Amino acid sequence: MDDNSFDSYDPYQHMKEFYKLNNPTEEEQFRFVEAMDNIINTSPFPEDRLAGVFNLAVYYRNIKEFQLEKKYLEIGKKMGDAFCKEQLGFIWYYGLCGELDYKKAYRYFKDCGTRNGLYMIADMYHKGQCVDRNDYKCREILEDLMLELEDEKDDSRFVLSTVFPEVAVRLAKLNIETQEDSLYDLENLFDARDILAKRQQRRPFWGNIKTMQDILDATVDVSGNDYEFIDLYDLLTFEAKNGTVTFDYEEEIYQIDIFEYEGNVVYQFMDKWYHGAEDFLEKAMIEGDKITTVYDLILDIQKK
Repeated sequence: MDDNSFDSYDPYQHMKEFYKLNNPTEEEQFRFVEAMDNIINTSPFPEDRLAGVFNLAVYYRNIKEFQLEKKYLEIGKKMGDAFCKEQLGFIWYYGLCGELDYKKAYRYFKDCGTRNGLYMIADMYHKGQCVDRNDYKCREILEDLMLELEDEKDDSRFVLSTVFPEVAVRLAKLNIETQEDSLYDLENLFDARDILAKRQQRRPFWGNIKTMQDILDATVDVSGNDYEFIDLYDLLTFEAKNGTVTFDYEEEIYQIDIFEYEGNVVYQFMDKWYHGAEDFLEKAMIEGDKITTVYDLILDIQKK
């Protein structure tokens, strides 16, 4: 440590500084993990220890170290934390640690009592996973959630916390399947896209990119149009295996080259290669910032 003594070490300050960083170095990440472990192991306050557990679980989730994420989620579960139970549901539902178990996932989703847990239970009713398939029950859950979320979609205070995008896309896809989709679904999908882009701008997470893909696919299905690019997220629906995309940023023109290499679609940007649009949107940097962090400053996007 750079501190002169152990007594001067403040793990809470390390935590605050870490969350100000857009692209932390390996050393900064190490210091953050060290600070959270310090809080978990030494704080006399249960709420502080739980905060340390929460922060490490989210940190390991974001870098896809799922075994370590699960370790801290299990600690939080024992402390009765709803978020940790919810995220354990995702671990088991998607088999992120190598073993898929719908029964455990359903139990955690039901026990956590969160909105994330509810829409995942709706998924399980729709697909007949651990429970008998019941599209009526699925729709009931999603429509009840939408009633709760309507007031949040236009309120900037809820950009980071609302699950409106996740619920809106599920309800739209259900309506598409039953041929009941409407202009209302299209409006909700555009709102969902806007909220998710702002969320990814302020708190990047690879799962947001996957949800955005679902939103864009549903938007195309509902609109039936191959509309022009709105922003770089439309790369997720760009089917061409060869082409270029140009855009303006800070009065300079940047170019993305898309081509096939050994059977895979590669995105080349600023001398770096990315494995498709999802990998590009998750990892690409421009002038030290994630490209999704400055997406609203990217102008005049053109595809060729």
